[in-house]
Amino acid sequence: PQLVWKYGYEIEIHEVQTEDGYLLDLYRIAGRRAASGQPPLRPHRNAPIFLMHSLLSSCADWVLMGPGRALAYLLADAGFDVWMGNARGTRYSRKHLHHDPDARAGEFWNFSWHEIGLYDVRALIDHVLNATGAARLHYGGFSQGTMVLFVLLSERPEYSAKLIDMQAISPSVYMYRLEGRIVRTFVTLADPLVAALDAAGRREILPNRRFIAPLVKIVCADGNVTVCRELLYDVAGRNPAQVDDRMLRIFLGHFPAGASLRQLHHFSQIIRTARFAKYSPPRSTAQGGFHASPPAPLYNLTRATVPVVVYYGLNDHVINYRDALQLADEVPNLAAVHQIADRHFTHSDFILAKNSARLLNSILLQELDQYDRRAPRTSGNV
Repeated sequence: PQLVWKYGYEIEIHEVQTEDGYLLDLYRIAGRRAASGQPPLRPHRNAPIFLMHSLLSSCADWVLMGPGRALAYLLADAGFDVWMGNARGTRYSRKHLHHDPDARAGEFWNFSWHEIGLYDVRALIDHVLNATGAARLHYGGFSQGTMVLFVLLSERPEYSAKLIDMQAISPSVYMYRLEGRIVRTFVTLADPLVAALDAAGRREILPNRRFIAPLVKIVCADGNVTVCRELLYDVAGRNPAQVDDRMLRIFLGHFPAGASLRQLHHFSQIIRTARFAKYSPPRSTAQGGFHASPPAPLYNLTRATVPVVVYYGLNDHVINYRDALQLADEVPNLAAVHQIADRHFTHSDFILAKNSARLLNSILLQELDQYDRRAPRTSGNV
């Protein structure tokens, strides 16, 4: 919120309660303040847009690059009413009516991205529509932010009627062709590693702690930024021309933002099995080992009838372009597919690339314009 205010934009913080008791922070960029030096843009466009972030991240995905570059600011400048969600377990949503995220028992962390889709996204969408009086909204998701909507639409297909379109940025539905060695190693070791961590009561993974930012300043100082670059290249893909070292250090001050152990385990399962399926908890044996879980039910992508626009990069190590195209082939209402023009474009480039405003965000704004002109007027103004 401080970042948004600093750059001269109005920011609202809404707390949203899910059906299962989690309390989520939802941020709204309602327009520019007079202090920005530019005229405020009101009234808003026909429909609001809701943005959902990636794994281990937060709504910071949409604002870190600053005005003129980051998607949230570009949308606000174009007159959109911008809402940014934060999934349970992230730094801005570590709250529950009854469970303490720091308690040893760990009930707070008994969720995967299935619950984020089924409960969090549903509650956040409903809150935006209720607060704005809009009949429907635009949905924009990056990576995990796309798959959780497909979870919701598979389980509650009536929510397609609440959406105008889905802008699916590097959608993480199919991931079995990913290339990063670090992630591949985790997937190979996931079952015994998850069993050991769960037995030790370590159900929160990579939380955002106060020591993270100072550590980043040390590890990613100007002379050592190569270490951070190489880690990024292995996980996301190599594209040095698009990496801004200063922005990388800022990003790593906000990332990781926390996740549950089950969340990562669920990812490992869909990568290993090449199936977009529900979570299968590991079953322990009397000898302290574990049994392989039976195949879990698949999510039904045919229930997602909302128009889907897919964006992919040819050098994305997390969502291989063939995985993105496989999803595009399977959704029932594919509206468009956009390959990013830079052939070296990586997973992190969708958020951090120097030229992301030109290569991605300008195209996304054009897509939204098409749908926005056809969207019904809101039933009230807030």
